[in-house]
Amino acid sequence: IVAFNTMFAQDGFIIYVPKGVVVEEPIQLINILKSEFNSLVNRRILIIAEDDAQVKLLICDHTVDESQFLATQVTEIFAGRNALVDYYDLEENSDKVTRLTNTFVHQLEASNVLINNMTFNTGVSRNNYNVKLSGQHAEAYVCGMVIADKHQYVDNFAFLDHLVPHCTSTQLFKYVLQDEATGAFCGRIRVEKDAQKTLAYQSNNNLCISPNAHMYSKPQLEIYADDVKCSHGLTTGQLDEEALFYLRSRGLSKESARLMLMQAFAAGVLEHVRIDRLKERLLDLVEKRFKGESARCGNCAVCK
Repeated sequence: IVAFNTMFAQDGFIIYVPKGVVVEEPIQLINILKSEFNSLVNRRILIIAEDDAQVKLLICDHTVDESQFLATQVTEIFAGRNALVDYYDLEENSDKVTRLTNTFVHQLEASNVLINNMTFNTGVSRNNYNVKLSGQHAEAYVCGMVIADKHQYVDNFAFLDHLVPHCTSTQLFKYVLQDEATGAFCGRIRVEKDAQKTLAYQSNNNLCISPNAHMYSKPQLEIYADDVKCSHGLTTGQLDEEALFYLRSRGLSKESARLMLMQAFAAGVLEHVRIDRLKERLLDLVEKRFKGESARCGNCAVCK
């Protein structure tokens, strides 16, 4: 898919932040899928943050008609020494979109990179994340939240490769699946033999609201060093009936109690959003999505 995208890329977006420059305001990139015919879309994104630079990017994917789309996207992020890069990916497509993305991250010493993917609507979505921690004391966070229903399919794969000592990584993915939706997650952490003092954590938590929803998970640890702290955790289940009973005994309706529990479940991923205005908007979108309403952000012309 990466080679295909390289050959047939139709457009692209480049952010270059020179050494020591701090971009105060987040940058928003809006991708709008609109066509009278079924279409193929290939786009490329390159983010370069030199030493001591800081930048935050929000990408929003929207579909505004009923045509079928196959969209591929390749994102490359280079974080220099002490650089800070936030990369938020918000998908609000139609059920007729197949979206295949690959994100590659290369981090140098003491850099901090956060990747946070929110999938609210799609047909088929596959997101690959490949992160290389190449400088000591680098920190990487790869997070994702999926809310899927109908016959939607969402698959996330994250590979974090610790190449040097004293680096930290965190993976956190949460899925809420309804109707006949299917989710898949594969998380892999590799600690090379010279990467002592590594801290690496992985967590995947899933809610199957409907009996016909399916979730497939595969956590992986590949450790070649002996002085590390690494862990992975996986939970898949339904809403806690005792918690539902407790909330209903306090006067809440069944739907209000379910909504409150689902919002609490999703909150962990939103805590990793480092833009306050975006966090507030996402909380509103999550509530709308759980209520079955249209999860349009309303922040740009296509969503109003």
